Amino acid sequence: MPSHIIYARKSTESEDRQILSVDSQIDELRSIAERRGIRIAEVLSEAKSAKAPGRPVFDQLMRRIKKGEIRGVFCWKMDRLSRNHMDTGSILQALADGKLDEIVTSDRTYTRDGNDRFMGNFELGIATKFIDDLRQNVRRGIRAKLKQGWLSGVAPLGYLNNRLEKTIEKDPDRFDHVRRMWELLLSGTMRPKEILQIADEEWGFRTRKSKRQGGKALSRSMIYRMFANPFYMGVIQLRSGETFSGLHPPMVTREEFDRVQDILGRPGRPRPKKHSFPFTGLIVCGLCGGSITAEVHTKPSGLKYVYYRCSRQKANVVCREPAISGPDLERQMQGELSRIGIPEKVYDWIKRQLEKESTREKARREEVRQSMQRSLEKVNQEVDNLLSLRLRELVDDDVYIGRKRALEDRRRAMEEKIGAGPRSSEEVDALTKKTIEFAVRAGRVFAAGTKVQKRKILDTVGLNYTLRGRKVRFSLAKPFSFVAESAASFNWYTTVDDVRTWIANTSEYFVIPDLDELTVDTSVPSNTIDDDLGRVPESRTSGKRGKA
Repeated sequence: MPSHIIYARKSTESEDRQILSVDSQIDELRSIAERRGIRIAEVLSEAKSAKAPGRPVFDQLMRRIKKGEIRGVFCWKMDRLSRNHMDTGSILQALADGKLDEIVTSDRTYTRDGNDRFMGNFELGIATKFIDDLRQNVRRGIRAKLKQGWLSGVAPLGYLNNRLEKTIEKDPDRFDHVRRMWELLLSGTMRPKEILQIADEEWGFRTRKSKRQGGKALSRSMIYRMFANPFYMGVIQLRSGETFSGLHPPMVTREEFDRVQDILGRPGRPRPKKHSFPFTGLIVCGLCGGSITAEVHTKPSGLKYVYYRCSRQKANVVCREPAISGPDLERQMQGELSRIGIPEKVYDWIKRQLEKESTREKARREEVRQSMQRSLEKVNQEVDNLLSLRLRELVDDDVYIGRKRALEDRRRAMEEKIGAGPRSSEEVDALTKKTIEFAVRAGRVFAAGTKVQKRKILDTVGLNYTLRGRKVRFSLAKPFSFVAESAASFNWYTTVDDVRTWIANTSEYFVIPDLDELTVDTSVPSNTIDDDLGRVPESRTSGKRGKA
């Protein structure tokens, strides 16, 4: 038989908010029904916002009304039934069609009568307008906060929301650990999977605990999202792509963030790789300028071979650059690296030269420094003498000011020269020695090393890698170009001096990686492509063809 029911709703799913709302609604509505002599057959309640369609209990209520099972609904206010246009239309249409006899609230009853439906439409319209205004005000407040440089929402991993000052600050328990994760990835020796394992097993890292979630270990998707979030370099980016400069303390520099995106293989959209190819992302097509990608081909014998080819992603360009096999490409790389090779006997001689030049250079630099220091002391003495003359009124103000300004300019210039140079003499000597040693070992390590070692060597020594007609070409980066010039002319006398001079004077970021720290290829699972042969047995993988 058609019956009357009570529908009660609170706007939040949280158990500790509006906790008495539903119970108090039900009690009041039962009292109203008793005064009218109406028996309540059932009570329906839910904790769900009505700002958008999709409430399970309300949808069930409307289905039962359309079937004729329910003839009347008791609710505290009309806004308990709906705050969106779709649900409002369903309710008013049910009244207009006679599917629903009445809606009883705490202050009036709405029937299918035109005046009642008009008032019901008015009440529900006000409820919807309230949500629209609230949404607009919230968006305006969020945008104002973004313009001030503060994220409106939950702070990312490693940061905390200061609810008192409405700012974001460092999480004292997690900030340093998260920064260490970035450093491990920047080192080039670990992938996110290994970093995740270290954070979980060695550090016991857990996410921030809140009332309903948190306190758990990091997931793989979470750490990839973290490494792609520009918030960590001080930029707040919306889903629309719009960015704002944040006032929160950045965890990494922009250069470090960009390098992490390069390491992950796709700026802004990091992803794990099925295969690991040492030369992808390094070479461009010499014909069309597109990037060189890699793929695996399965032969009828079951062996799998790696081929590098143009990705052919340049718009309106038809590229016919042929593919080249992985082993052939490596042999060419090996041949190009021989340009910086240094014979063992020559290397022994260079090491002795390094020691001699280092001793002579230190003596020369110390002599220059002492000479400049003496000149600086003389300038300081002149300043003191000038002040003494002024105090005895032997020079007037104009002469004193002009002469003092000239002396201060000279003193400032000397102080800058004394402290000039981006690197100290010890750093220059150490980098020079590491550069020569790297050049000696590069070819040998490339031939027998891991994918990580091979890629690191190419990143260090070369620039502008291109592939044209199955031939790879690249320019040697400084200071390795000086080593190649010496090798080509067998003029090793200038090698040490040229390398040291460039390292001492350059303002570029320059570092020599430690090849011994890259002996374990942590970026590649053991069941993927073999380093030396470029192939794996059929039993390891399935399928005829896979792409990078």
